[in-house]
Amino acid sequence: MSQSPHYRRNPDVVPEWGTSTDMVLRNCRTGRTFSARPALLTLLGHLDQPRTPEELHGLWDGSPGAEAVAALLEKLAAAGIVRHGQAAAEHGPGDGWTPYERAVHHQAGTGGLSGWDLGACPSARFRHGEATRTINLPETDGPGSRPLATVLAERRSIRRYAPEPVPLTALAALLQHAARVRGYIPPLAYQQTQRPSPSGGGRHSLEIHVLARDVQGLEPGAYHYDPFAHALDHLAPWSEELAALQHRFVAAPAAMEQPPPVSLYLTSFAARTAWKYSRLVLALIYRDTGCLMQTLSLTATDLGLAACPIGAIDASLSAPFLTPYKDRLIHVGSLALGLPRADEAPTPVLRLQDLYH
Repeated sequence: MSQSPHYRRNPDVVPEWGTSTDMVLRNCRTGRTFSARPALLTLLGHLDQPRTPEELHGLWDGSPGAEAVAALLEKLAAAGIVRHGQAAAEHGPGDGWTPYERAVHHQAGTGGLSGWDLGACPSARFRHGEATRTINLPETDGPGSRPLATVLAERRSIRRYAPEPVPLTALAALLQHAARVRGYIPPLAYQQTQRPSPSGGGRHSLEIHVLARDVQGLEPGAYHYDPFAHALDHLAPWSEELAALQHRFVAAPAAMEQPPPVSLYLTSFAARTAWKYSRLVLALIYRDTGCLMQTLSLTATDLGLAACPIGAIDASLSAPFLTPYKDRLIHVGSLALGLPRADEAPTPVLRLQDLYH
């Protein structure tokens, strides 16, 4: 007598609300959706571990016979809602992805232009009306202007900094050459800007907020960088709350011995990207973040600053100076910044040709 196969619910299938009061099941790998009746949800609830049709029969009131359960499970397996055989014994997707990450990845592959029919385009300039004052930043002719190959070779993430404060002129040069707006891409109504770092569709949803703990010539506190005016808008004085924020999302994730003199707290005004693109918004914002972090890191290296990108995300947007914007902004990462310590010499690079000699 052959042994009955085992079945287990597909971990890539998750329930969500449909267009009405009914629940649906979505396969995050393929994007397919299925009607989720209560009896089906009950059955899947019992498939948290591999089970045979005989084991499932009688587990809940009103369950059909073992043969009917087996036939149903085969249909569900064909649809990708459950797995059977060897796949049923596997726990989770097996490749490190969560179903929700799969859903975002699949969605990004089916998105595109939204049609530009969503009404007025969000402004490319984010204004903090509550700012207490504005500090105009000095301008420089250029960064260190060293050869690009040299900058690329020396760039690395540095987590230990000299005890001296960061000069305001250095911070200003970094922001000017890595993030300042250089102009508009016509037509003006589309609010697409030109900046040193690329952005999907020229939307540039990212905003830079500066946590200045120790900057020479600048009062400690939280600031917003206005890339149009090349200025810092003062939002809040330095406080224990800012120190705790810097610790949670910069120093602790990077295992730093001491907090950096400066942290760039990067946020996204996602509506800018959403106006032009559908189903690609989060994917584009993450790509934009990587581009901006790389541009900031290379510019910092050219200027002789030490930088370290930090991937930890403040999902709840707990920054006290951004409380009025919790529904408009999302945190996407940070960058630690300081002067390099004397013992932080560039790490020797093992070249490919060295491996063969």
